[in-house]
Amino acid sequence: MIKINKIKINLFKYKNKNPVLSSFGRMTFRSSLIIELIDQNDNSGFGEIWCNFPNHAGRYRFEIFKDYFANLLKNFAFEKPSDPYNFFYEKFNSIKIQSGDYGAFSNIISGIDCACWDLFSKNKKTPLNKLINSNSPDRIQVYASGINRDEHKERINEARNLGIKKFKIKIGYDLKDDFLSLVSIEKILKNTEDYMIDVNQAWKIDKVSSNIKALNQFRYYWLEEPISADNSFNEIINLINNHKNLAFGENITQINNFVTLNDTSIKFLQPDIARYGGISQIISLKDRIVTDKLYLHYLGGAVGLITSAHLMSAINQRGFLEYDINENALRTDILNPTVKIKDGYLLLNSSIGIGFNLSEMSKNYLDQFYEL
Repeated sequence: MIKINKIKINLFKYKNKNPVLSSFGRMTFRSSLIIELIDQNDNSGFGEIWCNFPNHAGRYRFEIFKDYFANLLKNFAFEKPSDPYNFFYEKFNSIKIQSGDYGAFSNIISGIDCACWDLFSKNKKTPLNKLINSNSPDRIQVYASGINRDEHKERINEARNLGIKKFKIKIGYDLKDDFLSLVSIEKILKNTEDYMIDVNQAWKIDKVSSNIKALNQFRYYWLEEPISADNSFNEIINLINNHKNLAFGENITQINNFVTLNDTSIKFLQPDIARYGGISQIISLKDRIVTDKLYLHYLGGAVGLITSAHLMSAINQRGFLEYDINENALRTDILNPTVKIKDGYLLLNSSIGIGFNLSEMSKNYLDQFYEL
């Protein structure tokens, strides 16, 4: 039995030199909301709560965690790492419906779940990925994401310096300008390299098929989220079955919908463990879908990235994980040891749990802190 004796929550912030752009807005600073759960054996489990958008989402989730979750977590005891997820999902189901705020509560519960898996694997004295799958490798291939189309040359070269051979470009603006960017990208790509394009849900349902057909001249690896996840699931399924190489998942809120999508022709399913479901729900998919289709989405700080890498290495070793190539000290500076990319692979280690702790340098970016 694991009992949580102490809770810490850290909100880190980092001011961007250049804003990260997408079709729905820009990030002028980066946030990372990290919970630390400490048990009776003085082990610490870390989890990241998604808070990218809007700009002050981190402070909002910080206050919700402090006011609604902290007292329930203090002295919480569990036998299985999925027990806390099941408890909190049921506990807050009514308030999610009442408030209409499914996102923040789901993000917090997912972060708690990841911290509990880290804590559980530390009590078992094994790396997180080995706990899930004893044959997990100590690395996972990554692709570079978050690339603004107008900065693709600079960002692709940065990724190449890390040995990365796949790059995801943000489009979904003016279609003619998007075309010009893709022409430019294909001119600089090597034969051993691939690129993906991310529309960020920008296209309307009545235009999406013609837009995709217009892109047939390009050799992209996958086309991500061409329409809103708020469209009917039948519309999404129809789109997938009529067009090749589409990717969906980061904004899908119901885990059973991945099972439904598995029965389509889709090749790339992209759940995000910091947003909806945590580790527990993604693992529950293992026997229900083709796990080779799972390419975890992740865009945030270092803790969520490392946790995603552990899970990805356990369930789809031949896949590749999203790695935001934009400057972000909350990805590069807040962990000890530092996150390393070598020959295009994110390197894990043989330490127990996720194998990383918050560094002394992380205090330089601390915006809010609470302890119970």
